[in-house]
Amino acid sequence: MKKILYIFGFLILMVSCTGLPDFSNTPSISYNNVRILTGTSTGQLGNPTKRDSVIISIDYQDGDGDLGFNDADFAALQKQYGLDVRTFLIELYVKKNGAFVLTNPSVKYGGNIRFRLKEGAKPGPIEGVIDYSVNFEYNLIEGIPELTGKRDTVKFDVTIKDRAMNTSNTIQTPEVVIYKE
Repeated sequence: MKKILYIFGFLILMVSCTGLPDFSNTPSISYNNVRILTGTSTGQLGNPTKRDSVIISIDYQDGDGDLGFNDADFAALQKQYGLDVRTFLIELYVKKNGAFVLTNPSVKYGGNIRFRLKEGAKPGPIEGVIDYSVNFEYNLIEGIPELTGKRDTVKFDVTIKDRAMNTSNTIQTPEVVIYKE
């Protein structure tokens, strides 16, 4: 019985001694999921239109937890890096004649992670999942000559940046079909 208590005590000690994960201060991402929701929305002219929302889910890790930003962070980033600050970057590929081509001109989708994923001033590791939606309206295919609006097969390259503008690795989604209806 005494031996079992020693083993149990040792196991408790080992579990309690595990520290925080040791992630790099440069964000790291991996593919989680991609799904499409088809619905209706109000188009640019105020008319109802069908829309495919491609929701890209990625897993992330960051050693100092400086992913996402609030309004004050965004203003500081714009002042330092210019008006076109994006922290969730997406490149669109369209399948043409059996091969994927980067849209021409290259369409830089994406935007910003508009909330801090870790509040407070104390840096530390974080990990989790980010869902990001890219919308394709059925009656609005502008500036992307590769899209036909009829069962287009697409995939995306995704990269994120933290508040220090450290750039993650790039992941690629599997192909999905938009404009099915």
